[in-house]
Amino acid sequence: MPDWVFDTVALIDYLCGRPAVRPYFDSILKGEASGAFSTISEIELWQGIRPGEEPYHDALLSLLERVPLDGEIARLAGELRREFGLQRLSLPDAAVAATAIHLDCALITRNVRDFRLLTSRLRVEFYSL
Repeated sequence: MPDWVFDTVALIDYLCGRPAVRPYFDSILKGEASGAFSTISEIELWQGIRPGEEPYHDALLSLLERVPLDGEIARLAGELRREFGLQRLSLPDAAVAATAIHLDCALITRNVRDFRLLTSRLRVEFYSL
């Protein structure tokens, strides 16, 4: 079982070389921890890729466990949106949060605006730039 689930922002921050998220990935590279990502984050990453960046994306994703959406995660995501409001919680954020809840992992993000409201249901580790 992974220690952390990374949201899309954290994955992009790592790809961009932003130092605040680096300690998490250093722990993974040293074999001290493990991480995962939702296939929703994978979709979000690939939609923003620029020509020539494919090897970097592949290398990053190979470090982590891919967690596909399944019925339980879909149900949790729907419950989160119903509980917190469709206007306040996007479907992608709900799916990523549901993935972390399903795995009983902390969600790693700097996206305070979208995930702060979920801290009653989800362990979130916020980092800042």
